[in-house]
Amino acid sequence: MFDIVEEQRVRPPAPHHRFEGIAFSPDGAFLAIATSESNMVFLYRHANGRVAEEPFATIQGARSGLKYPHDVAFSAAGDLMAVALRKQGIAVYENRGEGFAPEPAFVIRGPRSGLKFSDGVAFVGDHLAACNLESDSVSFYRMTSRSPLAFELEPSFELKDDSMYEPDGLAFSHCGRWLAVANHGKHTVAIFERAAGHELRYGPAPVALLGHRTFRYPHSVAFAPDGNYLFVTNAGANYFSVFEHRGRRWSRSPAARRIVGPDTVFREVNARCKSEGGPKGIAIHDNHLAICSPELGIVMYTLS
Repeated sequence: MFDIVEEQRVRPPAPHHRFEGIAFSPDGAFLAIATSESNMVFLYRHANGRVAEEPFATIQGARSGLKYPHDVAFSAAGDLMAVALRKQGIAVYENRGEGFAPEPAFVIRGPRSGLKFSDGVAFVGDHLAACNLESDSVSFYRMTSRSPLAFELEPSFELKDDSMYEPDGLAFSHCGRWLAVANHGKHTVAIFERAAGHELRYGPAPVALLGHRTFRYPHSVAFAPDGNYLFVTNAGANYFSVFEHRGRRWSRSPAARRIVGPDTVFREVNARCKSEGGPKGIAIHDNHLAICSPELGIVMYTLS
């Protein structure tokens, strides 16, 4: 197991910016932050575990199409950025060499998409995957064209299992073998393994269902680069947890747990709503860990 050392904290530009989702660019050069209630995505420069105090770019306004952005993800090449818009679908933005375009190049939405209250989004191969909190499922959408950008509007695959309930966040391991789903409404995390063969399929049943007593409204998940550790944030608790993969089994109890903020701040928020006050989005690049929340902004750690 490694040490988790806090390096930096960066406050939101303004108090009304609710930091919900976070993602590293594939090269680690910057972080993207989805701010739900202010309908913005911030981009922060990052180097050697340190984040700039102010964003260098912001996507916002009527052209952006942003309506309650809750999560953000980058394609493996870093040329695409997807944003989960809760009830408005999944918006995908293109990097045009000088930054991301101010308006989406494509939006997955509408009755054919089957999207139902999507809080989490992630790329895997040539697909986008999104949580459906209301239908307790994860939908996969295949890219059909890169130029012009287009995705299938109907899911090519939908993962649905009794282990999932109000899925709030999801993450794939770098190798694509594992899919983790944070079940906000069931206080569990389901881990699925990619099925054998060439088609992109996971499940049908989880290989592990983590249901530790310390879970309080799991919000987001992230795998360490080697795929052997899974980090889980708890929106209703003042800590994140780390679970370890041993052979073919995942640890049932946390291998580590880390408090993220002042207990007084957490308790003040949590007293008003039991599913708030704790860490929200989480992202990992190499040995750098980033967590965000409305109360704390960005918290940076080094894994050593």
